[in-house]
Order: sequence, then C-alpha cells, then structure tokens
Amino acid sequence: METGPRVMVQMMNNNSSNTIHKKLSIQVCLDGLSFFTQDIASQTILEYQVTHFDQKKDPSSLLTEVVHFFKQQTALKESYKKVEVVYINALFSLVPKAIFDSDKLTDYLKFNTKILATDFIAYDTIDTHDIVNVYIPYTNINNYFFDTYGSFDYYHGISLLIKSTLDNDTLQEAPKVTANLHKSSFDIIVTHKKKLLLANSFEFHSKEDFIYYLLFTFEQLELNPETTKLELMGYIEVEDPIYTLAYTYIRNVSIANSNSDTIPNKDYILSTLA
Repeated sequence: METGPRVMVQMMNNNSSNTIHKKLSIQVCLDGLSFFTQDIASQTILEYQVTHFDQKKDPSSLLTEVVHFFKQQTALKESYKKVEVVYINALFSLVPKAIFDSDKLTDYLKFNTKILATDFIAYDTIDTHDIVNVYIPYTNINNYFFDTYGSFDYYHGISLLIKSTLDNDTLQEAPKVTANLHKSSFDIIVTHKKKLLLANSFEFHSKEDFIYYLLFTFEQLELNPETTKLELMGYIEVEDPIYTLAYTYIRNVSIANSNSDTIPNKDYILSTLA
C-alpha cells in the first residue's frame, strides 16, 4: 500500500546489531497507546506493551501521555531499522482514486471534520482497491517521533483495516460487516464481493451506544441481520456484554482471532494487517 507524505530523514545510528534488524510498530489513539517490536527476518514478536487511559485525551494532552509512556519503556529508547506509526481517529474521508487530487486535501475533509490552521493533512493510497484515505494525523506526536527516531512511516488505522478486509473478502452473496473495537470507539467496514460499501468510525460509551450505531448501519444499508455476517475484532471477547447484545440482534456473529499468540486479540495492533 502506497502512502501520502511521510517524514523521511536518516535513521539514527546504533552500534547494537540486535536493534538494526528489528521493527517497531506503535499505535496511537486518544484513549490509549500500544506498541510491539518484531524481528524483521523471522517476524517473531519480541516485546508488546499497552496502556489505556482513564479518560479520552485531546491531542495536546496525548503528547504528555506519549512522552511519559516512552520514558517507562526501555524498548522504545532503542533504534530500529523500521518504525511505523498507526493513528486511530475519526478525522478521515475516503476518496475514489480516479477523482483524487492531492491539491484538494482540505476539500475532502472540511464537511465532516473541523480543520485547524495548524493541522497537517496526509493521505494513504490503497492501490489494490483504488481508494485514497485523506486524514489528519497528530502533528505534535509526529514531531516527537521524528525527534526520537528520525525516519518513520505512518498510516491511518482505517486504511489498514480496509485493505485487510477487502484483501480477505470473498465473493459470497451476503455482505460482510467488520467492526474493530477500541476502548471508546470502533471502526466499521461493510464489504460485498470485494467492494467497499461503507467505512466509518463511531465513539461509544456503553454497549447500547455500540448496538445503536451498528443497527443504524444495518438499517441504512438495508442489510439483513439474519444473513449478513458480523465479524468483531479488537477490544472484544466472547464474554463481553457487547458480543452478547450483538448476537441478540444479529444471527451470524464471530470474533476474529489475532494472527500472533503473543499479542492479545483485544489489543491487537492494526499495523500487522498491512
């Protein structure tokens, strides 16, 4: 998947032969942070850590949490051959690649997102499906990672989720709904025969909020809850009341498994889907 503008300078040098063969993946959300390190050759997960905040942060206070978290983690003080950052937020808009114009990034976001004068707008290009995701990363967080690591790539989580979902979609007759849950928000993807019907993000504070937005999506797209498959992933388990409530209204509900035994499914980082 090609991406839009990226921060690119020479990676910091480190004499340790261990760190230069490792990748660091960081997920940034307003309600939590997580990261894992990985051996590039074997793809073995070496270390994984996650923290959830008591309440949702704004981008300014989020930087304070990021700095505090980084000071506590020895692994984050090392240098890496590859560093990637995944942003989770609702500040995005999808554009068909055929009509995308990189000179009109503000126009794609201004009707559904409040854009500040200090905001930098980026985009991810999902070439295999002719989709461009225009979004706002957190500039202050990007600057901190730039100062810490030098060269790194960053993406929006919904871009990676869309790509993974469409790549693995089938030609079955019924549409499929994928909901990726975070602590206080969730992303929802609706696909049918390898085509994207909808991608959105909702904030929720209770299981009733979640089921409201879920059923609203079903209603708007005229999806049949008896035949449409719902796959839940992210911060969710079978014992979760959200799963129980979803199954009350939708017949075909499942929870996606993480592809790594060392990363809990409920805290799974989207960058591994790329």
